[in-house]
This record gives sequence, structure tokens and C-alpha cells, in this order.
Amino acid sequence: MTDGVLRIQGRAYATVAHRAEQAHGDTIRPTGITSTTTSYHQVGPHSIVAVTVTFQDGRTFTGSSEILTVPAGQRPTNAAQAAPIETAETSAFGRALGMAGWFGSGAGLAGYEEVARAQATISRYQGGAR
Repeated sequence: MTDGVLRIQGRAYATVAHRAEQAHGDTIRPTGITSTTTSYHQVGPHSIVAVTVTFQDGRTFTGSSEILTVPAGQRPTNAAQAAPIETAETSAFGRALGMAGWFGSGAGLAGYEEVARAQATISRYQGGAR
């Protein structure tokens, strides 16, 4: 069990679930999320999901992420490939929370899930080397 913060290469990253829990209302900023809206867009060959988060005080923040699918004829090798839409929705939600001030790390918007996904992609292109 974690406190919602995991480490990748020594750097701490908060999970989207941890940031969502904080954004729903904490003792420092009791704002609360009132709604989320998800939309899908095609930008050239890229499928994009955008998630807009609305808070009780009326502020809205939007995050987006690309839906990455497994090439035809290949099998999914991880959860992100097996559920690409859900993975992109989670990433977009995390980015919206980051825009609202609930950052994934001290270094920026990216949270644990997004960094782990990027590292898996890099590893795949490097032939599995880390």
C-alpha cells in the first residue's frame, strides 16, 4: 500500500487517484469537483481524448491525451495497450488536475501513470533495454 505517491528512477510521482482524492476537497483547498466531461477528437491520424474538470467555484480545467492503440496484428503487452481509451482518459484527467494545481510531481504535470507509460514506450522502441 502506498500513500498515492510512487517513485520512478528516484523521483516521486503522484497517481491520478491520489490527486483526484485531493481535488475532491482537502483541508487546504476544499473546492471539490462537481463534474467531469470527456470528449474525443481526431487530429490528423491521432485520436485525442480531452477531459474537462469543473470545480464547485466554477473554475474549469482541461487535459488531453492521445489514444495509443496496438498496431494491427500485434497483441497487447501491457494494461495501457489492452485498454487504450481508458488509459488515455486517465492521463487526460490527470493533466486537467495538474492544470488545476494538483501536480503529478514537483517537476510538472506528468503523474506516475503517464511517466510509466512513456518509459514503457521508450523501452519498446529501444528493444526492451532500460
